[in-house]
Amino acid sequence: MLASVRAATRAAPRCIRTISTGSAGDTKTFQDAYMAFGASLPNAVAKTSPVPQPTLMTSGGPSIMDIPPAEDPLLNYFTSSIMQDGKRARAARITSRMLLHIHAATGADPVPTLREAVRLASPAVKSLIHRVASKNVAKPVALGEKQRVRYAVQWILKASEKKAGRTIEERLAKEIIGITKGSSEVLKTKEEVHRFAMVNRGNARSRV
Repeated sequence: MLASVRAATRAAPRCIRTISTGSAGDTKTFQDAYMAFGASLPNAVAKTSPVPQPTLMTSGGPSIMDIPPAEDPLLNYFTSSIMQDGKRARAARITSRMLLHIHAATGADPVPTLREAVRLASPAVKSLIHRVASKNVAKPVALGEKQRVRYAVQWILKASEKKAGRTIEERLAKEIIGITKGSSEVLKTKEEVHRFAMVNRGNARSRV
């Protein structure tokens, strides 16, 4: 009997997770997200207005809300990049609250917004510096998909440190929204990398 239960558990779809909503902690986090962006966004909800509740589903039981799956590759990698001293649970909470801040600021699905920001921030090439005789020679090299995402996430985390905000998730959300609006330092960094590679494109065909 126990073996059959375990087999059924493994076979259950893992693409959707649900959490209970309506707790005081969730309401406060949502309120903080709106307050963080209330002064900078023209269509944002005023600080004194009531906090709208997330869209809920009911299936004959308690109210539940869809959240991104834990197995999402981008969210999983983003959480790993945030994690410090092996505190995975804390990093996961930061990622979840960051998505909540993005939703509060834009009113859109936060995961596609995050994917678009990573896509816009991802460089296509990098330049390897080789020492030839008495001078350094830069050789542009194309990046793979994983390498591009790694550079983008690293740049986003670094640029978010300069953003104004009380919490890490608030600063990350502002940086991601800034990238989608084209007003982020990350985009300037990417442009500089591409410009440097373009200047040294002649070395790409030569053997260094």
